[in-house]
Amino acid sequence: MLFDAHTHLNFEKYTDEERRSLAAEIEASEVAFIIDVADCVDSADQALRDSDDYPWCFAAVGIHPDHASDYEGICGDDPEKHRKAEERLEADLDEIRRLAAHPKAVAIGEIGLDFYYGTDDREEQQELFRRQIRLANELKMPIMIHTRDAHQLTMDILKEEGAFSEERKSWFPVRPAAGGGSEPDARVQMHCFSGSPELALQYIKLGATISLGGPVTFKNGKKATEVVRQVPAEYLLSETDAPYMAPEPLRGRPNKSPYIEHIVRRMAVLKGIDYDEAARILTENGKRFFGI
Repeated sequence: MLFDAHTHLNFEKYTDEERRSLAAEIEASEVAFIIDVADCVDSADQALRDSDDYPWCFAAVGIHPDHASDYEGICGDDPEKHRKAEERLEADLDEIRRLAAHPKAVAIGEIGLDFYYGTDDREEQQELFRRQIRLANELKMPIMIHTRDAHQLTMDILKEEGAFSEERKSWFPVRPAAGGGSEPDARVQMHCFSGSPELALQYIKLGATISLGGPVTFKNGKKATEVVRQVPAEYLLSETDAPYMAPEPLRGRPNKSPYIEHIVRRMAVLKGIDYDEAARILTENGKRFFGI
């Protein structure tokens, strides 16, 4: 039994036939659950349709930072541009709020910051990120974080907006603590974590969970492998981010949820446990995190 904690069955370039074919492959595999993650209102709607079609599929609904430019003017000085951007953002957030009420919507995401291609929309990204953290807190839902080339600012904003507050932690059941016992859980997933082991351990202390995919299998994935070694298994999730970042030995191909097996096998080796035990732990972690 395997858990893919971040994938995109809703990918906009899939035809209906391709999506059904991928679903059939998932059903024939060891994958027991997937989180079908949106990046905008349209893909959130598709993710929920997927969740209606397949009992093993659950959805995360949110707006990716790549779409922040859609709200150009939200942080500017031009009153008319600001008004139009505000109206559009509020309308889209209202739609995410409506979609999040679906019984199989289990998180707000993926949301965050991505400065990899530059910072022309840096202010819009931050505003979009903050508004969606507030929405997740309003709805008392888990949050799925995307961050690239913005590690410290992402953590700062999460802290400032109460993503790790004691109040937020009080909304969710406790999680097992490393070494025994239990501890509060902020239900913040650091998706495709690319930071250092030290940063990962800081996030865990705050109440976050670290999610890793294909890079743990890459020859140049030294940072990701060290994160798996150092982070206790109780705080890890397995993901594919399909159709992106296929693991070795399938790197270069479009990724698929069944390829999660290669990721879990590598994580098992890095943790020094057998594959079945790693699969069990990671599946339990995913079910607990998303309330499945």
